[in-house]
Amino acid sequence: MVQKNTKDEIKTMEKPLPLWVMIMIPFYAGALLALITFPIAKDWGWLEGWAFIITFAINIGLSYFYINKKNPRVLRNRMKIKKEGLTAATKKSAGSDKFIMPFTGLGFIGAMILPGLDYRYGWTSIPFTVEMIGLAAVNAGAIIMDIAMLQNAYASKLLDISKGQKLVDTGLYAHVRHPLCSGAILLALALPIALGSWWGLIPAAVFAMTMLVRIKFEEEMLEKGMDGYTDYQTRVKYKLLPKIY
Repeated sequence: MVQKNTKDEIKTMEKPLPLWVMIMIPFYAGALLALITFPIAKDWGWLEGWAFIITFAINIGLSYFYINKKNPRVLRNRMKIKKEGLTAATKKSAGSDKFIMPFTGLGFIGAMILPGLDYRYGWTSIPFTVEMIGLAAVNAGAIIMDIAMLQNAYASKLLDISKGQKLVDTGLYAHVRHPLCSGAILLALALPIALGSWWGLIPAAVFAMTMLVRIKFEEEMLEKGMDGYTDYQTRVKYKLLPKIY
């Protein structure tokens, strides 16, 4: 019975999400971002806000549709809210996300809220060309995250080692150990620039620094709980940026 359940779980995890779910994702993401952004800015005609939301929704809609066809397991893994692979050796390191996740959430949301207030009260301004560079960087960060998810079916939001998880050392993972975090940090730091706010870089920096802390605990967890990870650290020396860090 246990073996049958395991096979059923694997089959379920590898099954693509329904088409209606994939259609709803970009609309849900766009609506949520709009409800955070525009009421704070007090202007539903805010150009930079719409540029960010529309391009991001298109990005996530197309990329998730493709990922769902090629590697649906990663989308299901990222939807999990319960850990399944903790051991006595990894429990302490993995438990750190109880305080890490609130700070990453506050940092990312703050990187949207503060630009809205900045626009509303006219605290700072950024040249339009620089804003467009920031918008391109936001979507570049999202694409890096998408590629990392496509290449690693176990790229979970939670600090956990899933059942049957295997070490991934190809693609982006052959160059840096945490490419998904690289993309997330780029996205967060570029977001306030795309929205025309220098002040927004403060919460974005909080997000970035918190992600660095998360990587520290994730590496501790993987060193203790995943075969071959220490050797992988020797072969791939950089965490986020090739030849730099």
